[in-house]
Amino acid sequence: MKRSLFLLGMAAAALSSCTNEDVVDVAQNRTIRFDTFVNNNTRAVTEVTTENLSSYYLFGKYGDVTGNYSVLVFDNEPSSAIAYWTANKYYAFGAYANGNGNQIDNATFDANTGKLTFPGYTPDDEKDLVAATARAEAGADVTNKDAVPLQFAHMLSQVKFTFKTKVADSYTIKISDLKFNAINTADGSYSKTTESTTGTIDWTENTSNGDYTYKVMFDIANKDMDYTDSDVKLVIPQGNTDQISVTFTATLSGPGIDGEVNKEFTANLGYEAGSISDTEANTWTPGYRYNYTATINAEDIKDDLKEIEFTTVVTRWEDANDTTVNPSEKQ
Repeated sequence: MKRSLFLLGMAAAALSSCTNEDVVDVAQNRTIRFDTFVNNNTRAVTEVTTENLSSYYLFGKYGDVTGNYSVLVFDNEPSSAIAYWTANKYYAFGAYANGNGNQIDNATFDANTGKLTFPGYTPDDEKDLVAATARAEAGADVTNKDAVPLQFAHMLSQVKFTFKTKVADSYTIKISDLKFNAINTADGSYSKTTESTTGTIDWTENTSNGDYTYKVMFDIANKDMDYTDSDVKLVIPQGNTDQISVTFTATLSGPGIDGEVNKEFTANLGYEAGSISDTEANTWTPGYRYNYTATINAEDIKDDLKEIEFTTVVTRWEDANDTTVNPSEKQ
């Protein structure tokens, strides 16, 4: 029999921009350089941050006017590749990091619209996908051209499940077969029309569903783990999360239990935005982590258990007889 379980979904804001800057530089002062920093920091999965962004991939073109770029400069090349400014030209750049050092062979960049596209992308927890675009004007003097600022945005969301229990350490509660079916492959895109606008992330093209499968949590009733365990995955941002259900099996064993008892649970993954204004109800927004928490106790798994309860009485302090002392001078 399946049992429904209420999961509390929480989104942690991850929109604080990093102030540290890493200047990717080379010796010649005519080269095209980039200042890179990553916003919307995530945690728990293998992340890309301003501090650990060691490599990324570049697209770039230039032309005679803004919005009409025709000459290729970078073509999905690593950030170690060197190119040089051409005077009095207008440039458009696209950049991405798929984790660190992982090229997306079919990635494309439309310089005229400022749109990066990642066709048929499926998340991998080792590859935090970030993307950025930028425009620049070379000017007449290119010998000391400033580095191009690349502000990378996280393309994916994180969905985490945290399980808690009040069951004593002498019991074992295992969580297994934890999964949900949702969009897990899509054409992703990042676009920004001007430097002053906010980038737009879209995952609505050529979508297909699949299972997101989480690790087995072998014993959440473990005092050394503070009676809690969790797992997190990178997911495709998407709406209608209230139509997505997670399922899992909880297994109970320990004193008073004959062998192992299993029970299947299901829960809805709806989300209430509450005070986090940049998120939407029932939507996983790029750059945010969503933590769904549940408390599982033995009686949730086996119905006929009777909890050991205690009544408490503390004995009173009693007064002994008073004793008189006669102090004398200390010798």
